[in-house]
Amino acid sequence: MNYAMNAVFVVVPVSVAVIAVIAFFGQRRMAKHRGVPREEFIAASADSGAPVEIPATVYDYYKGQVFSKEYSVAPDDDYESRLSKGDEDIDDDATFLMKTLGLKKPPSFSAARAETRIKTLRDMVHWLNWIRQNQGV
Repeated sequence: MNYAMNAVFVVVPVSVAVIAVIAFFGQRRMAKHRGVPREEFIAASADSGAPVEIPATVYDYYKGQVFSKEYSVAPDDDYESRLSKGDEDIDDDATFLMKTLGLKKPPSFSAARAETRIKTLRDMVHWLNWIRQNQGV
């Protein structure tokens, strides 16, 4: 019983405090990044043929992940180095963005995703546009 009480009153609060400090410094590091304005991000995707709502949704999603109002993203922001995200995070983000845009996974999604490496936000816009184009295929 004594060990359980120690866990509740010592280990859990210390763990929460450590996680909060790590999150704070991660947010602080991200807040220093200055990408491009939303309109410029959208315009950078114009040559891909993607409808405006795809780059707009991508921009809003990633901008909303940092609490700083000055933070913004750029089309060539790299997931690993700039956004500190790995493959599983990218897959989760892609799934969330598809749902937000009302897109469904096409039957060839798993095979195509396994072959496609999404490295930048521009890649994500192209990927989501590919999903849009392959709806119902």
